[in-house]
Amino acid sequence: MAESKQLGAVLLVVGAGLAFWQFGDRDATDDHEISEKITTVQLAAKSADVTIQVSGDDKTTVQEKRRFWLWKKGDAYSVDDGVLKLDGDCGWQCSADFVVTVPRGTKVTGENGSGDISIAGVSGVDASSRSGTFEISDVTGDVKVDLTSGDVVVKDLTGKLDVTATSGDIEASGLKGGAVNVETTSGDLELELAEANDVRAKGTSSDIEVTAPAGSWNVSTETRSGDVENNLGDDPSGTRTLNATTTSGDIELRTS
Repeated sequence: MAESKQLGAVLLVVGAGLAFWQFGDRDATDDHEISEKITTVQLAAKSADVTIQVSGDDKTTVQEKRRFWLWKKGDAYSVDDGVLKLDGDCGWQCSADFVVTVPRGTKVTGENGSGDISIAGVSGVDASSRSGTFEISDVTGDVKVDLTSGDVVVKDLTGKLDVTATSGDIEASGLKGGAVNVETTSGDLELELAEANDVRAKGTSSDIEVTAPAGSWNVSTETRSGDVENNLGDDPSGTRTLNATTTSGDIELRTS
């Protein structure tokens, strides 16, 4: 009987502790306008979903969506010499997601630990993440992305494209203004060029599909296990090169 009472007391204490902990969970959304002119957004959070878009003026705004326990502490970002750093550091048991609006001409750099990233309208991206998705659109400037696990989607880019993924699909369309270099270990590659530029597409366990304007293409393809369909032709003296290789998967090259 004594043991039953002790067990009941322990369960009561544990239950009360859990109830108190859950009672302390809080959410808050705060909007801020940054007075300093921002030229760069730096990704630096351990875990955050981040949306970055451009405004029609020179204003920069930050919306923080914070999850914390009991007390709300400081902001999860900082500003220094034109750099808006999204570090997600808002105190103990606190994390934050962001929606950021920046002036045109802003660039995005840095590393996000995990979370989904959406970037539109900026003037260049050089960023990495361990886990999550990258969605990038309407960028005028070079894009470089390094992702360990997750998919990458790029639309309407004017500039060079350089994407490396360990596990995930890479899909890019409306590409012009620079060379295309994409590589994934496990995942499919799908590229659609709006103008002819040099292309390197490499996969390990991947299907590769490239759609490009008809023209003078110097094409090389290789797959150990899969089929190759080339409707672009192959001109050894072609003005543009297209190299598509995969260990296991099909390769399809077609005209737009």
